[in-house]
Order: sequence, then structure tokens, then C-alpha cells
Amino acid sequence: MATTGERKRFVEYLHSRGLRLTQERQALFDEVFAQHGHLDAEELLAAIRRQGSRISRATVYRNLALLERSGLVRKHRLARSRHLYEHVHLGQDHDHLVCAACGRVVEFRSPGIAALLGEICRAHGFDPVRHALQILGRCRICAPSAGPEGATRA
Repeated sequence: MATTGERKRFVEYLHSRGLRLTQERQALFDEVFAQHGHLDAEELLAAIRRQGSRISRATVYRNLALLERSGLVRKHRLARSRHLYEHVHLGQDHDHLVCAACGRVVEFRSPGIAALLGEICRAHGFDPVRHALQILGRCRICAPSAGPEGATRA
């Protein structure tokens, strides 16, 4: 669920670009922040339409890009060819484990990795803005039965 601050930030972002908070934008914003995980645009479109909205596919894609530019949504290409979206709660960075066989995505946080990244950046005089770490492998369900990397189970 979105916080008041996230909703306010989105409205301010829209107004700063001369845009309005339309019913469709509100519906998409609410659905993105109601979900806890990674969703593709088609899943979001279906969920919003189930609620009775007549939102178009083009509107979903345009407004996902708008949410991404506002910094409230991140777009990932996690192992598969499709893009997945997730809402951003400021100050809550995380990384991803992605199963190459079934596509399952697991979020994790690691203070050790964060510390190591900080060390690496300091050593190279680099000022990081954000990072994205994706570890591709096989989940415990697929590991025993998966063949070569990326193969699906029979």
C-alpha cells in the first residue's frame, strides 16, 4: 500500500510537468502499490480491468514509464525476456535471486553486500546513486530437475 508521501510525490511530479492525476493514473498507482512483488504490464492491466476500469494497454505502458521516471517504480529485466515492475519504497533497496528455470524472483537484503559495495565505490572514488544486483541460478524446487542453465523442467 502506498504511503501518503508516495502519493504526494507522484501528484507533485505530475503537476511539475503540467499533467493531471487522471482516474486511470490513480488506478494504476493504486494497483502497483497494492501488489507485493514483481508484475508485468499485462498482469497490471488485467488486475485494473477486473476492478471495472476500461484502461487501455497503451495507457498502462505510458503511465508505468511515468511512474518509473518519477522514481516510484523500478523496471527490471529479470532473466526472462519480459520486463517486470515493482514499486519503490524509499530507503528500502534490495537485490534479486532469479530462477533461470521457472522465473521465480526472490528479493533479499544483505548488509554485507551493501558494505562491500560501499567499500568498492570508495576504493574507486565512485559516488553511487543506486545499484541493481541480480543473481541468476535455480531455486530449490527446480535445482534437482533442471538441465542446462535456463532450461525448464519437464
